[in-house]
Amino acid sequence: MKHLTLFFLAVFFAACNDRTDIPKGIIPQDSMGRIMNDVIMAEEYSNQYVIRDSLRPDKIKANQELLEWVFKIHHITKEEFKNSVSFYESRPDLNKDIFDSLSAFANRHKSDLYAPRPLAKPLPAPVK
Repeated sequence: MKHLTLFFLAVFFAACNDRTDIPKGIIPQDSMGRIMNDVIMAEEYSNQYVIRDSLRPDKIKANQELLEWVFKIHHITKEEFKNSVSFYESRPDLNKDIFDSLSAFANRHKSDLYAPRPLAKPLPAPVK
């Protein structure tokens, strides 16, 4: 009976544990969402422009430089990012929150992203 009581107490305390606690060294959810947004944008830029650039001999290195630039902007390292991604992948409930916020952001700004942009300066008049 004593072992059964200890088992139920252990289960009770484990159930009461706050599973939203993020360990030290892991990027917080709100920051991770902003970083993931920038990483996705950098990868899309790479897929749209860097890959097609015939003047860039090493496209993989160019892509890595873009990611390093994102990490530098957010004052994190590649290892911190990898550890945080691994942590959030192991926690689908927290990972879902991050990607839901990314999806909501994309839906809110869809019209801005696809709106035609005016030219910086008018085109010169054709020569006659």
